Amino acid sequence: MLFWYIRFVLEWTIWLIFADKKRWRELFPMGFIAGLYGATTDTITRHYPLWKYDDNISPIPHLVNTWGIYIVVVYLFLQWLPSKRTFGRMFVYWFLWTSVTISIEWFHVHTGHMTYHLWWNMHWSYLADWVLFLIFYLYYKIFKFEKMR
Repeated sequence: MLFWYIRFVLEWTIWLIFADKKRWRELFPMGFIAGLYGATTDTITRHYPLWKYDDNISPIPHLVNTWGIYIVVVYLFLQWLPSKRTFGRMFVYWFLWTSVTISIEWFHVHTGHMTYHLWWNMHWSYLADWVLFLIFYLYYKIFKFEKMR
């Protein structure tokens, strides 16, 4: 359980250090949507277990994900979007962010804090990361959150 508390504090410390807090009205809505998505998938996986956290009884891992990493990662991902959004720049940007997120997941799996079940594996997670970052970016762009600056 201590692992999850430490991770939560570390995530928000990273946010406090790196986040452009002046842009919170623009960026937090997508963070909350990411948290809602995470809470939804964690709820679904309790009934159809594609993955589990080491403490599947306590809600702490799910709450840490919902109110921690999902919000912080999406906030920083959108905050640092390249100003020139060519295909090449965006591909490299996506590659860097998906590499970070899959590395975090790899750490969880290899330290025993997360396990895969049924047909799910790290390859599916990596593909899902690409799709999720695309969804968050498109939602942010389509609903013109960027114009709120």
